[in-house]
Amino acid sequence: MGSEKSGRSKKQEIAPSVFARKAAAYFRECDSGTATAACDTCETEFGDARCGKCGKKQRRPYTLSGLCLALGITKRKFAALKGDQSFADAVEMALLKIEAYIEEDSITGHISGTLALAILRENFGWGEKTESTDRIEVVMSEEVGSLAK
Repeated sequence: MGSEKSGRSKKQEIAPSVFARKAAAYFRECDSGTATAACDTCETEFGDARCGKCGKKQRRPYTLSGLCLALGITKRKFAALKGDQSFADAVEMALLKIEAYIEEDSITGHISGTLALAILRENFGWGEKTESTDRIEVVMSEEVGSLAK
């Protein structure tokens, strides 16, 4: 029996259009924030964060882990997609959306600055020291070299 080939390589398990659609659905789901079925029938006007009456309906936070779960991929696979030209923009926009959420919520006091910084360091490289790969070579004349001794 001949082997059947699927339209995708083993490396690429998700198409860019599917990635974008699932990522958008994840962010919409986080924003809808229904905590219980009772929240759907509550007549109270909802603010951005929670029901003023019962306090149960809250937006779910945007997280890299949550996004990966919604996409059905690991964080390692997500990082690999960032390097794939066909996914680069969609991945970058998803990361920016999560990063902006964390920044804004830490500034407004909805999450602690310490927690925000830990998340941003872990997932977004904040605070990483970059090593310079540029080398500078100083060439001195013999006269300057003799004075330096």
